[in-house]
Amino acid sequence: MRQRMQPHGTIFPPHRTVSATLAGLLARISLFKRVGLATQTESVKFIGQVMACLVALLCLGVPAAAGPRNDDDLKQLTSSLLETKIKPDAIPALYRPEYTSTISAALSLEDPEPVFVVRLPDGPRIYPQRIMVWHEVVNEVVGDATYCISYSPLTGVLAAYKGQAGRFMTTFGVDGRLLYNNTVLFDRASGSLWSQLLGIAIDGPLRGKVLQRIPAWWTTWGVARAAMPDAKVLATPSGVRRSYGKDPYGSYLLPGTYYDDDRIMYAVPRLDRRMKPKTPILGLDVQGQQLAIDVATVRKDGVVNIDQGPMPLVAVVDRRLDVIRVYDRTVWGKPANFALKKNSPNRLVDTESGSEWSIDGKAEAGPMKGAVLNELIPVNAMWFAWSSFHPATLVVPVNDAWPSPPQSQPQLNLPGLAPFQ
Repeated sequence: MRQRMQPHGTIFPPHRTVSATLAGLLARISLFKRVGLATQTESVKFIGQVMACLVALLCLGVPAAAGPRNDDDLKQLTSSLLETKIKPDAIPALYRPEYTSTISAALSLEDPEPVFVVRLPDGPRIYPQRIMVWHEVVNEVVGDATYCISYSPLTGVLAAYKGQAGRFMTTFGVDGRLLYNNTVLFDRASGSLWSQLLGIAIDGPLRGKVLQRIPAWWTTWGVARAAMPDAKVLATPSGVRRSYGKDPYGSYLLPGTYYDDDRIMYAVPRLDRRMKPKTPILGLDVQGQQLAIDVATVRKDGVVNIDQGPMPLVAVVDRRLDVIRVYDRTVWGKPANFALKKNSPNRLVDTESGSEWSIDGKAEAGPMKGAVLNELIPVNAMWFAWSSFHPATLVVPVNDAWPSPPQSQPQLNLPGLAPFQ
């Protein structure tokens, strides 16, 4: 049976509509007046205040339609699927691949190269981007559980999930079609199609099911190797012929390639100009409101307290892996503001109590000792991809729109960039 997803960001309880809530308030005012607890003037004044509050709630509390909320939204996504020349499994996903040590991997990897780090139950694993660009999916099996580590080159989306799809523990392959340039996956248990960025089944028997996201970090080989010398490193596959030393899209280490220019492979519904298309962001869905965290701003400041959105957040740079971590900064029912501890780049202090916190979100000294921040799991993405799926997303910290590029520069449908075209 297809599951209908509930709307996000509901203000009123599901059994109370706005009109019913307003009617109830008016009935109470009438009762107060009959028993002498309110004069007519006070009642009118109170009604005005109630109406103003309701209008404010409706305008501010319910986010604009952004991500898929029901079958109609999923059907819209399915209708937007783009057929390519790539057939299912033509981009070969890896299953329980071979690994090597950091010492052996260092013979071929350069320190500045991008790698992805995922902590699985049996320890951390490092996935070089130079290998992931050719396969896009790695299926891991640890004990009785499966895990899907996925990377979409055209959209810069790094996302890792538990392989529990509905009642099924499954593995995933690359379908070949694209959704707003983003990779589309299929599960091998039911054949359902999944958005790699959203982690939602958009078509098939599991339509509407959602995968559980797990943390995946985008960093560099030099940093990852130093921080995790005993980690397993994805080895170059021996059974598949690919030019693993060459990225078919360009390079993250050199300017002027697909990864940092304004070119987009296929047209998107709307090009949001609040940031340049390939700007790296961290995407979050917080109580139904989508947020795009500007990576460059957080890296520059080291720590950013975020007030926009339904939940107070803090984004901090974890220098051990040179990655950004995001927490709900509510402590004991109240929002706390954080700053870096002087001369301690991996320690935080809250300005309210002066308590000292680890970069893992634990208060280790001061009045709040023992408190723990709830960590959120963002998705790494290019701005154009995130905003295509979430046009109502907020950009945090707030920034101004970037200027439109000259008309002479092509923006869409540029051929020759895909490795299998």
